[in-house]
Parts: sequence; C-alpha cells; structure tokens
Amino acid sequence: MQFIKRLFIASLGLVALSLAGCEGVNIDPNNPPTIELDIYNLNVTGEGGDIPVFYAVTNPVKGAKPEAKANVAWITPIEITDWSIMLRIAESDSSEERTGFVTISYPGMVKTVRVYVTQDKQPLNDFKFSVSDVTYKSCKVKYMPRDTKRPYMANIIDSEYFKQTGITDGTVFVANEMESYLALAQRHNMTLEDLMQNVSPQLIYSGEATREFTGMQPGATYTIYSYGVEFHGNSYTMTTPLHTSIVDIPMPSMYNATFNVSATMSNGTATISVTPDNWDGYYAIQIAPEDNLLYIPPGESLNDYAIKSIASNFYTNARNAMKSGYTAEQYLKANCYSGYKSINMQLSSGKKYMVIVFAVESKDGEVPMMRSMPVIKYL
Repeated sequence: MQFIKRLFIASLGLVALSLAGCEGVNIDPNNPPTIELDIYNLNVTGEGGDIPVFYAVTNPVKGAKPEAKANVAWITPIEITDWSIMLRIAESDSSEERTGFVTISYPGMVKTVRVYVTQDKQPLNDFKFSVSDVTYKSCKVKYMPRDTKRPYMANIIDSEYFKQTGITDGTVFVANEMESYLALAQRHNMTLEDLMQNVSPQLIYSGEATREFTGMQPGATYTIYSYGVEFHGNSYTMTTPLHTSIVDIPMPSMYNATFNVSATMSNGTATISVTPDNWDGYYAIQIAPEDNLLYIPPGESLNDYAIKSIASNFYTNARNAMKSGYTAEQYLKANCYSGYKSINMQLSSGKKYMVIVFAVESKDGEVPMMRSMPVIKYL
C-alpha cells in the first residue's frame, strides 16, 4: 500500500519528559532509569523514509542518551536527540513484506526496549515527487506519474489532518475527500465529474505537473499526495493506491527581540509586566497552565518542537480570526501588545502557570506569526 501508515506527531507531554534535564549522576539500583517510547510497532510503506521515535526517560543519568542498534541493514538509526531517535528506513527491494527491529538501551537501564518495523513490499512507484523552493510560507511540488496518460490527483494537506482524524487507510482518506467534493458539487448543481474538471486551482492532471503552494503554516508538516482517479458523473474510481510524501515547512528567521518579563501571583491574581528591550512592534503574551500541552516544567530546555507548538498555537488562533472577518491589524490590536504593558489576570490559585512572551508580525496583511524566540517566566 503506497500510503504512509503512520504520520507521527508526538504529544508534547511525552516529548517534554525526555528532555535532558538530567538531575542525578549516580544510578540508584533500586530505582534505575527506564525508557518509554511513543510507539513500539512501526508500519511503513515500501518507499521508506526518515521516521522519528520519541522517547521519555525516567530517573535519567546526567548527560546520557540512548543507544539504538538495528538487526537488519535496511534500518539505520541516523540521529539521537534529547527526545527522539530518527530511523532511516530504506526503500524496499523485496517482493514480500519484511520485518526488523531496533534495540534501544540506556546507561543503567535493566532491560532494553525494542521498536518493531514492518515494511510493505517493493513500491509500485506510480508517482514520484520533487519538492523545491521551500520557504516558511510556500513550496513548489513537481508530480511525476509513471503513466503519463492516466488522470491523477495532485494536492497537499496539512499532516495535522491525519492526527486529528486518525485515518491511516488511503482509500478512507480518498473517500472522505470525494465526499466533501461531491457535497460542493451538489451545492453548485454540478456533478462530481464536472466539478473536478472545472475547479480552481486545478487538482486533476495528466503527465508531469508542477504546483506552487502558498499561505502555508510556518513550522508545520505537510503531506503531498497523489492517486490515479477516474470520474463518472457523481462516482469515482481509484486507479492507483494513494502515494504520499512529507515536506517540512521551516520557521521564519527570528528577530533578535528580547523582553524583560516579571510575573507574580497573589490571591489568585497574576500581575504580568513586560518591557520590550529592542522591539517596537507587537508582541504576544500567552499563559499556559501546568496541565496544558504548551507547559514546560521549570529546568527543562525549550526544544524545537516546543517552539513550533507555541508558534502554531498563535498562528492557528490568528488564522481562524482572519477567516471570521478580522484583518491582521485588527487581530494584533485586539490580542497583542506594544511598548511597556502591565496586565492583571485572574488565575486558579494553587496551580502552576507558564508565561510566554514573543514578538509577532504580519507582513503585507498576511496571518501574523511568531518572529522572536519566546521568553518564559513561571507563576
């Protein structure tokens, strides 16, 4: 099946646990380190690819990282960070499904853990993709079908869709997609076939095609996809399985903007004061309680995943507001600040909070986005 069965987006809580804020140097034999993985069984397509396995360590050893060894040559651990193990799965050259595993060990850990990998047979390669000109808000994708005469879908979707829906089957994904297009066609008194021939921007192609996608979310992961398809009135037939590939959209370069932030809590009232050091534009103030996915326990470092999550949270709220009719400037004036600001907020006493402050900006009326590294204070 030419569909990535696992498009992983880790829960922030699990990632946060694994950061190398290692406190103890000595290993307590009565309470040795243990590792918990986000997944123990991976199902991948015949195309292979780089797949992260996220981990969390309890009772960590200062400065230590896990070791990973594969029992087969087609699985290669290529990078181990403070929270993930990147596995490179080679493209299959087998006519049958194949399996292998990766053994993960850690200093002082009594038992090793394993990730079992099952890979589909050699891919059909009905489609190949080439990605170019990637910026923090756009990319260009070239779709290259093996059969240049067969009509096919050429599109892209935010990979968050798969996390939210839980869909792992290509035919189910296509069925949902076509159901939406059919509803759109019927609202305009058209058949599905008529709609797909006239929709703009164009979705159905034959032969090689290049599409440029804009307005993408900085720091997000997108899934490029294609499948052969034929239409007959309001029905369709898939003529190939779903083929996918992943493109990571980078964050924009960050301004060297810093903020002096003070935060105190008294009788359930939080007082937060912010003075920009070298920034005269807008900035955002976010409050994350300890049970929120954005919350990072004190002493743990602000990793790349956490930064992207904070940026995504702000961007999504701004984008939704603009979809409902706000302009970028209206959103910034209503939800952000500039210059010195002191605010009071009612919060639950006895609960820990994290204050997050960062510069934001909208260029040419586009959706506002994070433009500086966050400054964090705790309540």
